[in-house]
Amino acid sequence: MRFVHGSFVVAAMAGAVGLAVACGGATPPPEAGGTEPAPAETAAPEEPKPEEAKPEEAKPEEKKPEEPAKAAWKDMNDEQKKEHMKSVVVPKLGALLKEFDGKKFADVNCGTCHGPGAKEGKFKMPNAKLPKLDRTNGFAKHLKKHEKITKFMMEKVTGEMAAALGVPAFNPETKEGFGCGGCHVVEGK
Repeated sequence: MRFVHGSFVVAAMAGAVGLAVACGGATPPPEAGGTEPAPAETAAPEEPKPEEAKPEEAKPEEKKPEEPAKAAWKDMNDEQKKEHMKSVVVPKLGALLKEFDGKKFADVNCGTCHGPGAKEGKFKMPNAKLPKLDRTNGFAKHLKKHEKITKFMMEKVTGEMAAALGVPAFNPETKEGFGCGGCHVVEGK
């Protein structure tokens, strides 16, 4: 049986000894010619039942070492950005894209977004090899022709990508933040 504290065992044993001494130990033999006294009730200390055992809440919490603060995307050098893309962005966005269309996005890698230049270490964005977008009337042309993927990109991908980069998502009022133009060439008003 596992106890929360070793001192609990010592305290329980001390309590049992104290109880035995206070109660006078064993019942004395009956006196000659007298009636036998009623047996004294001595309660043995009860061990806590597993469901009654206290959790380790009394134990001082051990603080986990804090992870070093990650640099903001804009403050990362090229090697840090590559590592962040490999360890955070590709797994997170890759899973999202595969969930949307496992066949089309079966092999998500650097080239999926950055194009064939990624193999040569060229990661320039926006990527002219991705579909060019026309933002006129809220991307109406794309919503009409490719509604499912356009909505998916607008509603899921841009927000997840912004979060993965640790930057704000695009705000149409301020025209700032990560949005479609982070990956695609965007034209129109």
